[in-house]
Amino acid sequence: MDNSAAHSYVYAKASGLLGKSFTGERASLLFNVKSLSELWSLVFRSQPPLLPEVLLAKQIETEAFKRLVSQYVYFLSQFDKPAEILRLPLKVFDANNLKTAGAALCVGKKDCPELFDIGDFSEFNFDAWPDIEKITEGSAFSWYNSVPDIHDQQKHEYKIDIQCVHDFWKAIHTLHGDDFDILKNLFSTEYILKNLVWALRLKINYQMNNEEIIQNLIYVTDAPTKDDPIAAPALAILDKELDVWEQWAGWRYANLLNPHTPGEIWNVDPAWVEEQGRLKFTRLAMQAFHQRPMSVSSIIGWFKVKSFELSCIRTAVESLRLGISSQDAMNAVGIKVR
Repeated sequence: MDNSAAHSYVYAKASGLLGKSFTGERASLLFNVKSLSELWSLVFRSQPPLLPEVLLAKQIETEAFKRLVSQYVYFLSQFDKPAEILRLPLKVFDANNLKTAGAALCVGKKDCPELFDIGDFSEFNFDAWPDIEKITEGSAFSWYNSVPDIHDQQKHEYKIDIQCVHDFWKAIHTLHGDDFDILKNLFSTEYILKNLVWALRLKINYQMNNEEIIQNLIYVTDAPTKDDPIAAPALAILDKELDVWEQWAGWRYANLLNPHTPGEIWNVDPAWVEEQGRLKFTRLAMQAFHQRPMSVSSIIGWFKVKSFELSCIRTAVESLRLGISSQDAMNAVGIKVR
């Protein structure tokens, strides 16, 4: 169908699916169930398969992921030629497959690990396992043509991430008008928040110095400097004292911080920042879906909201399997407990 008709159809279908999804207030339903079987019935509206708990947990996650991908691929199939930016969310899954395969080869595994199935949208030939050169041949990642040693594996994964981020940034800058403004804001917010949380975790959990942290930040220019719009906010906090509230009180993202009570000991809590950031980003994604209906920004917004739903389902699975309280599980994904 023509582009306009495709956008209209996809927006209508996406709206219906979003209304039935476990996002917003409905997300808490995932954490009210008492068993994995009950969770399956809630999510898939069918009887659960007769599987041991460990296998059922894995099957829920697998089916939830497959459903998200199949819905998104169905949307793209309505277009004669989907915009490049609409293909990129699937490219991230594909890139994650490459990282998984590379990690397995790095430690000498003989069998190909379980990978995300994105069908014809994959640019890799994983049937060529374990030949990494043939797997990546002809792809945008053909530079990954040999198995790195275990010390270089993380560098390869970082390079893959940077390449995906740069692809998104370039694709956004081919857009115009509201689509450009909406998706630039959405993308920037997502990766600024990821950088902030990552910088805090590296500083607190791994005691990395500033230079080491900088080498692990995401960026969209030539390097993670103060001139980079994605890296700059994280760079600005590297010299702040983690236990001095006064240094953080006027921070641009202070609304993400864990509460401070005068006279009591306070330290920045990366987990709290991550939870609040996830809430902020998911609200922004929902706004992107509604702000400009029947557009590429609405489709990307839908995908980001549904990706949050997938994270909630995975967290609900883990909480049931490990006996984590529903309140702690909801906190982990940034769902406010009423």
